[in-house]
Amino acid sequence: MTTKSVCSVNHIDHVGVAVKDIDEALKFFQEVFGAPAAEIQSLPDQGVRATLIEVGQTRLELLEPLSDDSPVGRFIERRGEGLHHLALNVSGLAGNLKKLEEHGVGLVDREPREGLSGMIAFLHPRSTFGILTELVEN
Repeated sequence: MTTKSVCSVNHIDHVGVAVKDIDEALKFFQEVFGAPAAEIQSLPDQGVRATLIEVGQTRLELLEPLSDDSPVGRFIERRGEGLHHLALNVSGLAGNLKKLEEHGVGLVDREPREGLSGMIAFLHPRSTFGILTELVEN
């Protein structure tokens, strides 16, 4: 028996990791796991310095807060460094957000916005079993 999903996922796009020092974290993943060189970008509207690195068959997004009172800064203060979010690649992001909201899924973003990996929107962790979930369309 198959069921029709509310939001079909193409693949895991990346895993977000909150870090205190992005340069140190990037160096670690390059030296230990052979991650290639990567450009670190400043995203003031999101309050982070960030980079996407390839590790094996997936990507990690390293996120360093620009300030202690940014969302990632508060996350590190409460929970420490580590897994921040899971990003799922989807097609038709705007339409999927509307369907998810109609289905009762809590949204952080009601409209797609520009992110490091394409157009993004976050789902509230209370609707996704405690996992901050990012939807990505690229």
